[in-house]
Amino acid sequence: MTDRTKWLALGALLVFGLYFGDFSYRSWIEEPKEQLEARYDSLLKEIRNAKDTQRIAEKKAKRMEEFAQRGLPFDPVLARSKYQQWLLALVDKHAMESPSIDAAQPSAIQIKSRTKQRQKNTLGHRISFTLRTRSTLTKITDFLYEFRQAGHLHKIASLSLNPLNSGGKVDFVANIEVLSLQKSESKDNLSDWMLLPEESVPRDSYDKFVRRNLFARGFAKALFDIELKAITRDRRGELEAWFKLGASKQTVQLAAGAQVPVPLHDIAVVDVQNDQVMIRLNGDAKWIQLGQSVGEVYSAEETSPRI
Repeated sequence: MTDRTKWLALGALLVFGLYFGDFSYRSWIEEPKEQLEARYDSLLKEIRNAKDTQRIAEKKAKRMEEFAQRGLPFDPVLARSKYQQWLLALVDKHAMESPSIDAAQPSAIQIKSRTKQRQKNTLGHRISFTLRTRSTLTKITDFLYEFRQAGHLHKIASLSLNPLNSGGKVDFVANIEVLSLQKSESKDNLSDWMLLPEESVPRDSYDKFVRRNLFARGFAKALFDIELKAITRDRRGELEAWFKLGASKQTVQLAAGAQVPVPLHDIAVVDVQNDQVMIRLNGDAKWIQLGQSVGEVYSAEETSPRI
């Protein structure tokens, strides 16, 4: 073997040595290290996810404790009966007309068991109600405000408002959902839990909606046709206000507490004096003088310019 051959063989051995050395380093050190680092990162992510899940579970547990205080009685039949009584009492309190309440059969709320396969645990029941009634926008707003103040586990899933042809009344239909929980602290009655004052919006803030009366859009001209023509006394000596209604020039005599019979607007006579009358239009009370129309009394914020 010549020296050249020896050097070539030595170089080949050196190349193969470097190759197998690099292969051994990557196989026995670098790749296991990368796998360990990936596993470490994966474990850290699992730990973070577990902590996040634990925090969420703790928050939900606290919410469930609150819900248990507010929930309807765990017996769904009793819960349906008690809530229907409460809802009807609220309707009566606000003098809403011709109320009817339809209550559906309770529907179970279930989740999968974590310990037993194919088994479901019942958390409670969902009960649906449909309320139908009619009233003025003011009374409906009062009803909705008090409904929200109550701490029951209930919500209005949908509602509809349809104006009637006369008297400023509106047909009101609300679909309501309530929850009866197995862990409810109340067994026989509804809870007395109420919304905290700092979480509540003042009732006065809703008056702008009532005064605006979306159903009367485009009908403001009718308010200019309602005029106070005279103030007289009846046979018993009580003051009456004479209002001319619309282009027909029909005149009605109304005492304090009476309703002005016009469509879309809720106009009530609050007080009658010798030279002026206090009226309440969609919840907003103002004085009207002889010869004035309702449209003239109320500002442009509540009524459109006369056409």
